[in-house]
Amino acid sequence: MSAATTHEKLGLGIDLGTTNLLVFLERKGIIFDEPAVIAFDRESGKIVAAGEDAHKMLGKVHDKISVVKPLRNGVISDMRAAKALLTYVLGKIENLTEKDLSKTTCVICCPSEVTKIERDVMTDLAMKMKITDVFIEEEIKSGALGSGVDIFKSKGVMVVDIGGGTTDVGVISFGDIVLSRTIRRAGSFMDDEISKYVKKTQNVEIGELTSEKMKIELGDLLVDAKSVVARYAGRDMVRGIPKWVMLSTAEMQTILTPVFDEIVKLITGVLKDTPPELSADIYNHGILLTGGCSMIRGVEQYIQQRIQVPVKVVHNPLTCVVEGTKYLLKNRGDYLVNPLQL
Repeated sequence: MSAATTHEKLGLGIDLGTTNLLVFLERKGIIFDEPAVIAFDRESGKIVAAGEDAHKMLGKVHDKISVVKPLRNGVISDMRAAKALLTYVLGKIENLTEKDLSKTTCVICCPSEVTKIERDVMTDLAMKMKITDVFIEEEIKSGALGSGVDIFKSKGVMVVDIGGGTTDVGVISFGDIVLSRTIRRAGSFMDDEISKYVKKTQNVEIGELTSEKMKIELGDLLVDAKSVVARYAGRDMVRGIPKWVMLSTAEMQTILTPVFDEIVKLITGVLKDTPPELSADIYNHGILLTGGCSMIRGVEQYIQQRIQVPVKVVHNPLTCVVEGTKYLLKNRGDYLVNPLQL
């Protein structure tokens, strides 16, 4: 990957997610799409691994290595780790100098109910990397654009982004968000609930990677879900030795259903406060689902049955937010300028 020539301005789009970090570079496309994890040597502070390599190290390293997730619940919880991770990613771009970064326009996407202080932390992160021209945009707005929806018409669009740290629900019309709500119930919360369930019912402790694997392999919200039982390894809490645990799709439904009921409640609450004309548009065009957890089997049907509105997972749920940044870089989030026509 090579940087743009010195007289050209770089456009950088960042989807700084709790689970994954995605980076878009103008004229290059997506240059990074890996877990938002970084590993340091505790003594020297040097980076040992980042992205996918660091993710594989979760729960498996010795005391000399610290494995860190820089984000928690959609916001930066460790500024040093977040800066190191982004510096590592940008370091992969050939010929990129500090001078290039100072001429960069950067958009960072975040959940819609992030506070001003939390937004300032994100802006500060870019400033620490010598990027002076930075603005923050909502993930749901970028996700709708990245999935190919023209949000600049006077037509109501509802987006539900079920990510790693937060679930974001918003209604967009005429290029901007009319109303939105966020809850901190998403992928990471589901993983914790799986871990708690196994500990409570089988007296076995499982790691973060195992609970995530269970969710991906057994997660199915369909009423007539195919019955599957799978075996996973953990540690017996009484005897302290390795032990196999068996988990079924039915048990996984028991764990995941309360979380998705909370998400349905959130969607219903937003729909209740949506102006009638926009409600009619949403009913006609349906609700768009984005984010990694929208890929759990049966999510569309589960939500649709409960709110009686058509629901559809976008064709690119994992990358739509970062793909939408290329349009936001064109109009800097200005609802009066349609970047799809530029």
